[in-house]
Amino acid sequence: MQITDIDIRQGTANTPERSHGNCLPYVGVPFGMNYFSVQTNGAAGAWFFQPASPRFEGIRLTHQPSPWIGDYCHLLLTAAAWEDPTKRPDLVGNYRPAEATFNAHRLEVFDDHFNVFTKLVPTTYGAALRYTFTTLETAHHGIALQLPDQGQFKLTDTGIKLAVSDYHGGEDPNLTMYVELTVPNLDVANSGFYDQDNHWHAATSGQGQRLTIMIATKAAQLDCYLTTSYVSAAQAQLNLSRIQEQPLEALENESANSWNDYLNRVSVRDHHPAVVKTFYTCLYRLFLFPQRFYELDIDNQPVHYDTTAQTAKAGVLYTNNGFWDTSKTVYSLFSILAPELLPKFLRGFLTSYQETGFLPRWLAPDERGMMPGNLVDSIIAECAKKGIATQLMPELLAAMRDSDSKAAANERYGRQGSADYDLLGYIPADKYPESVNWTQDYSYSDYCIGQVADTLKQPAVAEKYWQLSKRYLNLLDADSGFLRPKNSDGQFKADFVPDRWGSDYTEGSAWQNSYSAFHDIPGLMVALGGADRFDAQLTALCNTKPSYHVGGYQMVIHEMAEMAAVDYGQLAISNQPSFHLPYLFAYSGHPEKTQVTVKQLRKLFNAGPEGFPGDEDNGSMAGWFIFACLGFYPVCPANAEYVLGIPAFDAVTLHLDGHDLTLTTANNHEHNNFVTSVKVDGHDYHDQLISHAQLMTAHHLDARLGLVPSK
Repeated sequence: MQITDIDIRQGTANTPERSHGNCLPYVGVPFGMNYFSVQTNGAAGAWFFQPASPRFEGIRLTHQPSPWIGDYCHLLLTAAAWEDPTKRPDLVGNYRPAEATFNAHRLEVFDDHFNVFTKLVPTTYGAALRYTFTTLETAHHGIALQLPDQGQFKLTDTGIKLAVSDYHGGEDPNLTMYVELTVPNLDVANSGFYDQDNHWHAATSGQGQRLTIMIATKAAQLDCYLTTSYVSAAQAQLNLSRIQEQPLEALENESANSWNDYLNRVSVRDHHPAVVKTFYTCLYRLFLFPQRFYELDIDNQPVHYDTTAQTAKAGVLYTNNGFWDTSKTVYSLFSILAPELLPKFLRGFLTSYQETGFLPRWLAPDERGMMPGNLVDSIIAECAKKGIATQLMPELLAAMRDSDSKAAANERYGRQGSADYDLLGYIPADKYPESVNWTQDYSYSDYCIGQVADTLKQPAVAEKYWQLSKRYLNLLDADSGFLRPKNSDGQFKADFVPDRWGSDYTEGSAWQNSYSAFHDIPGLMVALGGADRFDAQLTALCNTKPSYHVGGYQMVIHEMAEMAAVDYGQLAISNQPSFHLPYLFAYSGHPEKTQVTVKQLRKLFNAGPEGFPGDEDNGSMAGWFIFACLGFYPVCPANAEYVLGIPAFDAVTLHLDGHDLTLTTANNHEHNNFVTSVKVDGHDYHDQLISHAQLMTAHHLDARLGLVPSK
């Protein structure tokens, strides 16, 4: 499937109360610095796009990785026509969503208010735009640029230079994006801007809050080039010089080729076209994040803006990623489909450490401090165990140990409650919220540190951290079968309710958040009383009514509503804490339960605007679906192995580095919910785990499905 076949509006029908992905239709190149999206209602804040709305406010240059994080350094471009500039025109247009083209490499929209056809083709640092005015009935026409916060501009002979500052909550409150936009046949005499009070200024430069800049032109067709930079205005000009001599069509082909390079690493043959389409649309989602936050200087060397020191520095840097989400699926898929990316990403994460003193947790563009733990450790350990970026591992291990041993600098950086954690062996619930999740994630991070140390032949260090990774068991209540919050006095918190959300758990209850010791599922199983007890607990989880007590949230949050809506028991696949749960049955000796559960959960996904059962989150949920279709899943990424599930397709070929791996599925019918046999390179395979090394050296993995489970 080619990028031209993919409609990027998957998962874009959302409200704050209900998420079907909370996605935006990102037009851009893979891992580009900017993305572009139609804006239908800016007054809705972070939910500024609705796929069915015919309202067209313009094309937004956006850096929003999630509506819960918000946007920064954004602006809105609208082709418009107007009569008297002293009377601000209505800049809201109208388009037909069904007739628009929403491809990752090309956006095409016809606005029937201003009778203008807009085509946008993205580049790494900007875009090429073509505006074609089909009728010119008013005195003036051109481009309106709307800035949401502080900005300044200057018109030139060939276009406009902009500086946009719109960032809330980061290290640099004055983070600035510099913009170069070429506009042919500029009509300077009729250009100007409206200030925040809608007063007109016939001026070629200006500054202030919430400016609307009207750039008039005398041409009926405008071929414009836009580039951005966080480094400087001169860097934005350099970025412009590298694209403005290329025709729009050439840039379109370049963007399409970059997408197809990734999509073509997987070839699918199957008789379920809708599932195939969903699979490839999820592949598009997989290769969006993290976004680059670095540029190439005059010598083509990487340079970026350090928001902590508030100056430009050499080196690569990446942003817009929450590792609590993406560490579970995204980077594992990169290790299979695009391993060449991982050394670059890890180098970028090291840059974050070098500039803040801590490895990153949630970048947008710098540390937001969202979500518990520090699961970038999982990505590092996974790469170490898979033999990826081995030259970086000594430095990364030092960064992991340093980041996870220092007292937290503030709520953004470091281990929250680390002193209590080291003293008690758990995060106490009477001092810190979401203490159960913090404890589990710290335990897993310790295991990850041990894994990296092991690859570096440091057995004493590895053993130390492996022992520390067992501390999550201090919260296990074997009688109830859950991890429960404990107070500083060593006593479990009173009045335990298994389906109470928040307070002690992250975006869930004890049901979803008691079995995330990814690194020690066998140990957890033993501590609970054995495989039968573990299986019974998981079975109850899937069959218990999807009830919830609002608990610490004191309101129904969208994750609660989404779990209840699909009614898969307490298995809330709408959110990351449940991603691995279906695969845990395999550890208890019941892979058939994993198989039927995964096959049913796949039905919650499609390629349309309601394509996801919950927040997609930077490729993480798309990654879950991809793994669910391939037939294996990384329960513990740091172990560099996968639990077998149930494949979705008749045949899939993974074009690996050096050879192809073909996955085939016999008897692949809707009524066959169980895997009756597996062969690897023609030999019977009876294990429920397969290592990354086995997978990457195999040529054939053949599964057969059946109507009833096979022993």
